[in-house]
Amino acid sequence: MIPSNNKSFRLAIAMLTASAAILAAVPGMVLAASPRADEDKMILVARQDPGTLDYTTSNLTALRLWIPANVVEPLVYFNKDGSVSPGVAESWTISDDRLTYVFTIRDAKFSNGEPLTVEDVVYSLNTMKESPVSQNSAAYQAVSSIEKTDDKTVTVTLSRPSQNFWSGMGSTAGLIQPEASAETIATNPIGTGPYKLVSYTSNSSFEFTVNENYWGEAPPIKDVSVRIITDGTAGLNALEAGEVDSLPVITIDLWEQLMARGLDKKFSMVTYPQIGEPTYAVINQKLDPELRKALAMTIDRQAYNDAFGASWGAENTCTFALPNQPWYSAESPESCPYPYDIEGAMALVTENDYASIPLEYASLSDVPDLSLPADIMVPTMQAAGFNLTRNAIDLARYSTLIFQGRPPQFDVTVMSGDADPTQWSCADEASAGWSTYCSAEYTQALADADEALTDEDYLALMQKAAQILRDDAVIVPIIAKKGVGLFDPDLKGFVEPRVAVALEFAPLHW
Repeated sequence: MIPSNNKSFRLAIAMLTASAAILAAVPGMVLAASPRADEDKMILVARQDPGTLDYTTSNLTALRLWIPANVVEPLVYFNKDGSVSPGVAESWTISDDRLTYVFTIRDAKFSNGEPLTVEDVVYSLNTMKESPVSQNSAAYQAVSSIEKTDDKTVTVTLSRPSQNFWSGMGSTAGLIQPEASAETIATNPIGTGPYKLVSYTSNSSFEFTVNENYWGEAPPIKDVSVRIITDGTAGLNALEAGEVDSLPVITIDLWEQLMARGLDKKFSMVTYPQIGEPTYAVINQKLDPELRKALAMTIDRQAYNDAFGASWGAENTCTFALPNQPWYSAESPESCPYPYDIEGAMALVTENDYASIPLEYASLSDVPDLSLPADIMVPTMQAAGFNLTRNAIDLARYSTLIFQGRPPQFDVTVMSGDADPTQWSCADEASAGWSTYCSAEYTQALADADEALTDEDYLALMQKAAQILRDDAVIVPIIAKKGVGLFDPDLKGFVEPRVAVALEFAPLHW
């Protein structure tokens, strides 16, 4: 690689850039490269403001896209090809009975210059073990102890084998932070990743720069800005005008516009399963099971798919999963216990006097790919005879009222999110959160799958759990969406997320 401070090299690049700009004005010629290409910079677009950067207490995609892998690293990384790479742990050993994991912690510094210690690792894992985010804490259900072995190693002991534990060490459950900076994590998370957060301005932007203390190879792009542009059309306009370099996550409400404007031809379009999401209705578990089933019968999955105008990017399903998960099934008579039947639903409303039961539908007013399904779902349920009132609230209020509400503060809602089935695991109804789903049978099926020692047994048990979820009509899947992103054609190096949905900056380059 030629050093960027070489004057001749920079002059040559400047001349090439100017030539490209001239060619771009000629019909049929390629567009000029981004003005950031010669500045070691890039600008990305976020569609939502996370409100907090505390990944130990929030699982919003708007947070997990940017902080994990870039700023804060997990113990290990699970790669697309099935291999495992070092993260905060430079090596590890796993006992034959899969009950003891010993992690050797690398010599490294956090982005604030403080040394990474074994104590920080023990603190971080214990924090995630107690996390209110079920995807984090679920990884530790079989963990009996997390201990410092010596100044280089941490030993984690399990009471039983756990597939969730090992996979969690390469996801958000395995993220490592400095204990001394824990109090500022909501606004300034610190980690050992290739970048550090310079600033976070709510509803405006994130600013990142290369972490000079990073233990690995320095990334090719020094500075990264993430602009928060909640209006999707405005984001696409900014990309087409060259003001930004990528919309790495394009929500389903923009897919039809994306194709109509030919942006899939002007820019590099990527699809990737990690950022794909199921869209699903959530029906409060407190409601009678037969009432839940009647509500589920009003859901015409194809109508939702058609409304987004991009069936190439979404598949109808009754299974809470994505197509890359082996227990997934597309919509079929065999996999849908309560297929669309509006007349049948109307008959049940009349037969059981469901119209006398007031129901509240909580919907998001400022998340288009969720407000659109609500626009379909509410009038359809009302047309079937349900006494349903819509309560439309913004994401900030929804996060407080719905996500943190105990007991759940709604009867019906619609949501998109991780296709992680463990988030619904809950054996005690008194512990029900926003998901409203607490089933001892479902929780046991997941626990049995977690202990499975073979892939065949694991798949069979996950299929059993998926069927329980379908039958109970609390989490009612509608469609499974692909992850879709657009990048400047000259911005290369995109890799599929390795840490949940996190978009990794480091591999990207001009």
